Amino acid sequence: MKKQSQKISTTVSLVSLLIFLILTYGVVLHKEWIHTFDTYFGHLVRSFQTPQLTSFMIHFTKSGNYQSLLGFTIGAGLILFLVRKIKAALFLLINGVVLAAPIDGVVKHFVNRPRPSLTHLVAVNSSSFPSGHSMSIMVIAGSLILLANRFLKASTQRLIVDLILILMIVGIGISRIYVGVHYASDVLGGWSLGLLTLTLSQWLFNQFAGGIS
Repeated sequence: MKKQSQKISTTVSLVSLLIFLILTYGVVLHKEWIHTFDTYFGHLVRSFQTPQLTSFMIHFTKSGNYQSLLGFTIGAGLILFLVRKIKAALFLLINGVVLAAPIDGVVKHFVNRPRPSLTHLVAVNSSSFPSGHSMSIMVIAGSLILLANRFLKASTQRLIVDLILILMIVGIGISRIYVGVHYASDVLGGWSLGLLTLTLSQWLFNQFAGGIS
């Protein structure tokens, strides 16, 4: 079972790395297929625009802001410390506070992709690739999925938590396209880089800290 889990984790890491490298290559070299990909999914997401959905998306996407996720991560980490899940708390805090934003910032700096030339429904002040919101929610929600699957005994509880967190990951990413501040490739790049970060962090904890529980 442990070997199978390690094999799955390794496969996920490699696939995530491959997707991220392909997207980075396409973005940096301004490949036509990146433009086609972004145009198709951008139009698809924004084709559902209504005043009510726009209002919801503006508020919803702010839940993925750095300050919001930082406060949530620290709060969840403190709760884990209080119930003496020390490794789990460190896993969540290191992933959400130490890794996600700095890694995203470094990649943004070197790629330096301009934001979409659309009306931005929320304020932004950095470059576009990858989406920091998408990466951060993948790392933080993904960490919580791993922890929930480790600690929750009832399969129904695990399923409910997993579904809620997956919906958050997908929803935050889509909201960034909807409000006009990211291309679809930025979001997919953020998700893939976040998943790569998460699986590597889990591997390091398994190798040097005896796991996350």
